Amino acid sequence: MDGSRRVIGLVLLAAVALALRVATVLLLAAEHREPVTYEHGEIAENLLAGKGFTTTFLGTEGRTSQQAPFYPMLLALSYACFGSGAPGAVLAVQLLQCLAGTALVLAVVCLAWSLAPDRPLVGWLAGIGAAVYPTHVYMVTHLQVALWAALFLTVLLAVVVSPRRHDTIRGVVLAGSLAGLLLLVEPILALAIPICAVSLWLGRSPKASWRDYFQWRSAGRVAVFTMVAAIAVSPWIVRNWLIHGEFVFVKSTFGYAFWQGNNEISWGTDKVPKAAAEQLRHGHDGSLAGMDRALWEARHETLYIDDVLLKPSGYREFAGLSEPERCRLLGRRAWQFIREHPARYAALCAQRLRFFLLFDETNPKASNRLYRLATIVWLVLAAVGLLASWRRWRDLWPTYGVFALVTLFHALVIVSVRFRIPVEPLGMIWAASAMAPLAVHLLPKPQVQVLRPGERETDPFAQEHSLKGPHWKTETKRRVA
Repeated sequence: MDGSRRVIGLVLLAAVALALRVATVLLLAAEHREPVTYEHGEIAENLLAGKGFTTTFLGTEGRTSQQAPFYPMLLALSYACFGSGAPGAVLAVQLLQCLAGTALVLAVVCLAWSLAPDRPLVGWLAGIGAAVYPTHVYMVTHLQVALWAALFLTVLLAVVVSPRRHDTIRGVVLAGSLAGLLLLVEPILALAIPICAVSLWLGRSPKASWRDYFQWRSAGRVAVFTMVAAIAVSPWIVRNWLIHGEFVFVKSTFGYAFWQGNNEISWGTDKVPKAAAEQLRHGHDGSLAGMDRALWEARHETLYIDDVLLKPSGYREFAGLSEPERCRLLGRRAWQFIREHPARYAALCAQRLRFFLLFDETNPKASNRLYRLATIVWLVLAAVGLLASWRRWRDLWPTYGVFALVTLFHALVIVSVRFRIPVEPLGMIWAASAMAPLAVHLLPKPQVQVLRPGERETDPFAQEHSLKGPHWKTETKRRVA
């Protein structure tokens, strides 16, 4: 496909992706459903009110590192332009997320083309999948950071594996900037930074030998990448030090999240079915089998862990503790639970893995049939593509590494529906690898027409051309000496 056709195809793909997302936003806005901004909205309102980056967390209101700075500041900017919490401000953010979702589709195509430059169809199929995938279409309506995390992670991977950018100073600086921005969006995705650094170290030259990996040029790429990322995130690190009096890497809530996923009533998420919570309050043994029965009885009735275990006591145990100290206290409680119930923790990890790859059954939204069907199709095609493309592991290994680390982290700590969204585009590339051979057979083959000289109507002197055929009956005259 030549350059002009490729550009036209990308424009059409972007137009379809954008139209689907804008239509979804407008359709749901017409239902007069008020979007939930969670802590992001509270922090944004406090920023505009002059209170700084503050919220109420674990019973205490004050300056916080509960959330990474990107999304609350984005909401605050929209609130400043259209009014705090106003429908216009929310709609503006949603429409901006429509553009971000469209950019994600194009980033998936670019990443696939960089990973498989000899198979452009894989990029097109992955882009089409990202454009119409129901979860990605619907997520632009949610005021959550998952969409932006998916976008920046995909663009970062596309830059570090790009043959044209990974070996240039501009490309390395761009990759470092994206890595720093990704940390300010979702610090959990710091798991992807070492994979990107190794990819920059190894490079993408097919003729490179092992000696090339130990040159100053390779080390220099990683050093510049790391330095730029550190510079990008350092202002927030310094801010956290000044606020909390200790080192806090972007967010302070790891211990809190770890406790939410691992306690006496936990299902591996931040929610628990009401029926299970009530049974445990009245002396239920807390077995997974009993909880499973409770889940089936009250799938749509869920409570947050905090509401069951922390709010009844009024957060008295946290009096006088700083935010990082409160989170560490809960983290120690989770470790104690794991030491006392290792078999239960193993079962929770297995359940979280199932929730991550399939459906979070403690989340009522995961019961939607379209969501479940789309998830099953994504998972099956991604698994088949993973097996089919295994011979290309030297090219695809960054996607394997990022997906595996993120999946392992959430299986060990805590899981939610939105946690899988940033790595779903990687599975779409694997799925496209599985579908590409079938698509090649289904697509119409170009018909090549061979014309003799003079048969084309636009040929000059077509009727009088001396070589106009056929000539098989032409008699050959011998030259007489």
